[in-house]
Amino acid sequence: MASSDLRRADDTHVRTVRDVIIEVDRDGNVTDEWRLFDILDPQRNIVLKSIDQGAVCLNIDLEKSGQTLTAEQLAKLEAEHEFGDIAGTGAGRNWAHVNSVDYDEEDDSIILSSRHQSSVIKIGRDKEVKWILSAPNGWAEKYRSKILTPVNAKGEPLKCRLGVCEGGFDWTWTQHTGWKIDEMSKDDVLYLSVFDNGDGRGFRQPDDPKEKYSRAVVYKIDQKKMTVEQVWSYGEKRGHELYSPITSSVEYKKDKDSVVVYWASIGVGTPEGGAPVLTEFRWGEKEPVVEMKFKGTFGYRALPVDPNLAFSK
Repeated sequence: MASSDLRRADDTHVRTVRDVIIEVDRDGNVTDEWRLFDILDPQRNIVLKSIDQGAVCLNIDLEKSGQTLTAEQLAKLEAEHEFGDIAGTGAGRNWAHVNSVDYDEEDDSIILSSRHQSSVIKIGRDKEVKWILSAPNGWAEKYRSKILTPVNAKGEPLKCRLGVCEGGFDWTWTQHTGWKIDEMSKDDVLYLSVFDNGDGRGFRQPDDPKEKYSRAVVYKIDQKKMTVEQVWSYGEKRGHELYSPITSSVEYKKDKDSVVVYWASIGVGTPEGGAPVLTEFRWGEKEPVVEMKFKGTFGYRALPVDPNLAFSK
C-alpha cells in the first residue's frame, strides 16, 4: 500500500510507493498501519546503487540493462523533487518495494520482504524493528543491533565482508516471499523461506551478466540470540540457467513435507520470451523430485491447489 498524501520534512506533499502495510478487519475497516518511511531508513541507498535498472521488478527496460544508479543521480532526484514509482531514496519514491508480508501470531508481528533494501524485516505491533535479515552495510546506527548475525550449525559466528560471508552462507538479494514456516518454528526459533532473486548480489553487478543466479533458501533464526543459520538452499550450482531477476516464490507445503519453488522470470525480456521453471523438493533434499519447464510465458508466483478443497461446499 501507500500513503496518498504525505507531507515530507521539506513540506512537499507526495504519494508514497509500496511502503505502507495496513491491517483491516472483516468489514474492510483499517485497524492498524505500519508506515515504513517512519519505521525504517528511506535514505539507505547501498542496494539501490547496485541493482539492475533494466529489471526493477515489473518494469522491464532492456535499454537500461546492466545500468545502476549513482549517488549523484539519486541526489538529483531529490534536488529536482522527482517522485513516483521510480527507484530512489526518500518517501515518494520506490525505496522499499515491499513484495510480501507475513503475520507471526506468536508475537503479533509482521515479517516483510523489501526488495529495494535486499532485506527481510520483522516489525512488532509497537512499530519497533525486532530483527533484520540483511547484509549490515549501509544501515544507520540505530538499526545495527537489529541485524541478525550469521552462524554455522554449531552456532559459531561467520565472518562477512562487503556482503559476502564465509561458510557457504549468503544473504538474500532483491528477494521475494519472506515467509515464516509455521510447522517448523517453535518458541524463539523461526524458520524462514525466501526466494533470493540475486540481482545486486554482494552490492555489485558482475562484469558478465551470466554470472547472476537465483536461489531458494531456508534460514533458521534464533530470535533470542539474534542469529541466523542457512539450513538449505538450491540454485547456486544451476547458475544463470535458473536466474529469475524479478517476481518468483518459495513456499513450504505441510501436506507433502516439501518446498515448492517457482522460478518465475527466467528469460523475461529476451526475444525468446519467458521460460519459467516450477520445482518441488522433499524437505531437506538437495535435488528436486519434480521439475516442470514452461515456454513463452511469465508469472508472479505459483501455488498448489487441492481440487477437493477448492470445489468443496
